[in-house]
Amino acid sequence: MQYTFESALQNLKNYWGYPDFRSGQDEVVQSVLEGKETVVFFPTGGGKSLCYQVPATVFEGLTLVISPLVALMQDQVQQLKERGVSATFINSTIPNYEVEQRLVNARNGMYKLLYCAPERLGTHLFQAELEKLNIQLIAIDEAHCISEWGHDFRPAYREIKKHLEPIASQSRWIALTATATPEVKEDIVSTLAFDKPNIISKGFSRPNLKWWVFRTENKKEKLFQSVKKASKKGDGLIYGGTRKNCEFWADRFSKNGLNAEPYHAGIDSELRKEIQERWITGETPLVVATNAFGMGIDKPNCRYVIHEEMPYSIEAYYQEAGRAGRDGEESFPILFYRDSDFVKAEKRIEENYPTWEQLQKVYTILCDILMLAVGSEMNDMAPFEIAKVQNRTRLPLSICTSAIRLMEQFGTLSLQSEIPPMASIQFTLSPEMMIKFKERCQNPEKAEFVDKLERMFGHHAYTDMVDIELETILQKLSISRNALIKGLNVLMQNDHVLVFTVYPERNLIKLLDARMKEIPVSKPEVESYRKNLLRKLDLMNGYAKTKGCREVYLRSYFGDVNAKPCGQCDNCAKGLSETEEISSNDIRRTYDLLIEEKKSVNELKKITGWPDSRLMGTIQYLVEERIMATDPSREGYYIQLDEEG
Repeated sequence: MQYTFESALQNLKNYWGYPDFRSGQDEVVQSVLEGKETVVFFPTGGGKSLCYQVPATVFEGLTLVISPLVALMQDQVQQLKERGVSATFINSTIPNYEVEQRLVNARNGMYKLLYCAPERLGTHLFQAELEKLNIQLIAIDEAHCISEWGHDFRPAYREIKKHLEPIASQSRWIALTATATPEVKEDIVSTLAFDKPNIISKGFSRPNLKWWVFRTENKKEKLFQSVKKASKKGDGLIYGGTRKNCEFWADRFSKNGLNAEPYHAGIDSELRKEIQERWITGETPLVVATNAFGMGIDKPNCRYVIHEEMPYSIEAYYQEAGRAGRDGEESFPILFYRDSDFVKAEKRIEENYPTWEQLQKVYTILCDILMLAVGSEMNDMAPFEIAKVQNRTRLPLSICTSAIRLMEQFGTLSLQSEIPPMASIQFTLSPEMMIKFKERCQNPEKAEFVDKLERMFGHHAYTDMVDIELETILQKLSISRNALIKGLNVLMQNDHVLVFTVYPERNLIKLLDARMKEIPVSKPEVESYRKNLLRKLDLMNGYAKTKGCREVYLRSYFGDVNAKPCGQCDNCAKGLSETEEISSNDIRRTYDLLIEEKKSVNELKKITGWPDSRLMGTIQYLVEERIMATDPSREGYYIQLDEEG
């Protein structure tokens, strides 16, 4: 069947209310409709989601979206439903019977988009349904997760093509990311085995953003002054680093006449949603948050984004700071920096990063806590408390936390944090007996209450405990929490028709494969990932300290070696720009110096006499082109690679 661009444009208007696609989006949509393997590199806020969501509404079949973040896929599914586009998701947070039901619904054509975590693709359940799903488009979101050089490497992403091989040739493919260096781009194309992909990039230029860094020992006073000034231009966002900082700044600004709210994991999930909504609508002009804030949030008129602490990678900084000015108007990403920040961050990575032996210990204890024998698998998510792991391993809490995150990164487990309060119900009568109970019930309100519970929790509640968010139940039944629990207690203790549990906010965890004697992550993988983190931190520090154009530094990092000084960042504005284009002479001289012997950045700097921006730009180019690399035997030293390397 021929799918037309006009149909896509009409659906863009019907469902999203936009008269036209943005620059670049139209080219991507046309490429997808024509069936070309498409790779998209758009900056943060560039509108990547519409590049597959709109074609999904045009195709007769299903669009499969591979997404790494549970919260993000849930948020996008909710937004699509609100626009009238049928969509759902499957991931490790929902029980197998619900996954099975959603796959059956997808097979029957009930959805236009099915969001799926990469780890689900290889499961028996998904593989059994795969060829029946009529998948016409496979969209790989956050495609940088494919590469071990990406800032969010997920090994399961490298298995996508293999798991989808039965339908690979009959489906269209699109991969999208906002943060990909040249080596990551190459890895994406290679791993997905794209033959002649149509690569569409809008570049990483954000001409409306004025990148600014304040190097100061007095961050608090400087930040306060900056926000008072920036707030006159509109709403903003501060990444405060710690919960304590978020509370401190929100309180200080509120007391000084600027309505501000904190946002962090210590705040109830429902209240966090309300804070997000108030910020989006402009009711709260300033939010001070940890880096958990902003995922899936679209606020075009954010005028400034301030980082009180330096992020650990340019990718993270670019994504977070890039939330400013999505409407194209002048906006300010600002970083506050002091020399000790880098030392502190480097120390934190070194001290909190687990060794392979510590990782193995946490894995073993976690499996014991979950009562998993070797060879046993988990069917559903289970409650999880990091304090129990820390108590049993006797390792520092920071090491235990990092170990869990690292195992999640490597696809060993799935973790869902801060699950909102839930009610879990199972009916103890058979469906036939329940009908008789309602008929004989002398209290019509009670019979109606039971009937509503039946419809809400479904037929699976006759065989299993079924969980539903407490807030959802309260809204649908239009009753208070106390009234719900009182009613359920009567049905359980007096009438014996059900059993129930109400859970507070909690964390859930699930091992994705059967327990093994040794954790399925090798020592070299663990060490390589640590070195990659330190390398990215070093380059982030280079951004903070460069005396050259900040936009040039960022764009060069993402492979745009032809970037010109922006003329409006703090360095350009001060007339201090020392940015020099990476010349062939610079590349040759650095190459020749490394042929003689390995050297550190400081040694190269002493020999060349170049400013930081010129030297780091040259080193960055050589590393990304795989002409040189860090020396594993000597931290911080560079070597020239041979032709085979």
